[in-house]
Amino acid sequence: MEIVYCKCGCGQEVEEDNIYVHGHNRRGLPSNTVPDGKWSQHYDKCIECGTVEISYGGKGLCTRCYKKHLYKTFETRKRWAPEHDHCIDCGRVNRPHASHGRCVTCDGNYRAHMKGIQKRNFGAWSWYYDKCVKCGTTERSHASNGLCCDCYEESKRVGKVLEKCPVCGVNVEKLTQHLTMRAKKCKEHSNYLQGMYKVYFESDLGLYDIAEKLNTTRHTVTKQFRRLFGVEETKQRNAAVKSLLCSSRAKIGFNYNNKFGTVTYYDSLNNGRVRFRSRLECTYATYLDKSGIKWEYERDSFPYLDIKGKRRTYTPDFYLADTDEYIEIKGYDNGESNYKIDKMREIGLTIKILRQGDF
Repeated sequence: MEIVYCKCGCGQEVEEDNIYVHGHNRRGLPSNTVPDGKWSQHYDKCIECGTVEISYGGKGLCTRCYKKHLYKTFETRKRWAPEHDHCIDCGRVNRPHASHGRCVTCDGNYRAHMKGIQKRNFGAWSWYYDKCVKCGTTERSHASNGLCCDCYEESKRVGKVLEKCPVCGVNVEKLTQHLTMRAKKCKEHSNYLQGMYKVYFESDLGLYDIAEKLNTTRHTVTKQFRRLFGVEETKQRNAAVKSLLCSSRAKIGFNYNNKFGTVTYYDSLNNGRVRFRSRLECTYATYLDKSGIKWEYERDSFPYLDIKGKRRTYTPDFYLADTDEYIEIKGYDNGESNYKIDKMREIGLTIKILRQGDF
């Protein structure tokens, strides 16, 4: 009786009516199972060098000979790959194409990455690059996209206005941030930072103006003032500037529902240059000056709970010291404003509402 072997190539004896023992090859697909005692499924040794110690690579060649075959075939090609001009990962063209637009090294790294194995580039400068693609250095570590740390930071600043540090001469995007970070370890940067903030602390500029000049936020300015000059001193300084509103860019919460909500400046004889939230307030301030009445603009703020129970702050427009009363200027009726004024009257404040035509 003739012996029948499994056609998957495993070499196992099977019955004549069941030639596919494993059941995975019923459609006649080729199997990668290597029979016992054979180097590969179809070859007993490498057809190029005759070795059996190196594993099978492809086309009857061991992995070493198969790699040489790829490079030899690659040199005769007119294009790097049928659909790609270079490797989509590393951009090289001096390595043969493997699959899916990747060279042999990047394809191996990609396959290893899919298996959860960290990809390597055989001891090169980075996984995909032998040196920085811009400056060519290998001394500085790789940051991203084939660039070293210095070149990568420089690439992020393209198109941005840079400032030169007066202490160390480095071009930076935000000088204040650079000085703050360097001041932690450098005495020269610390002294320069303190002197810079001292100039603004002694000026009559508002926090928003200072933040704009230093390319930072008003919260950062306040934090530095408190750290360098004290909490109480900072509080007194900010309160004095706010009461006078000497800043040309004082923060004004513009109300788009206010028909008279156009920001206006007025040079008062007693209070200096004042910025009002509306033309109607400026008109009333002019009336007070002509009448010889002493006034202060937005001097005090009072907390209260709004209709929804949230904590709010209300600041009357004018305070008249002679009569000890507050004046609120309104261009039209507003139920929410009336609610706030009623809350202030409940705590004993004297508030008077004036509208256009009352003065």
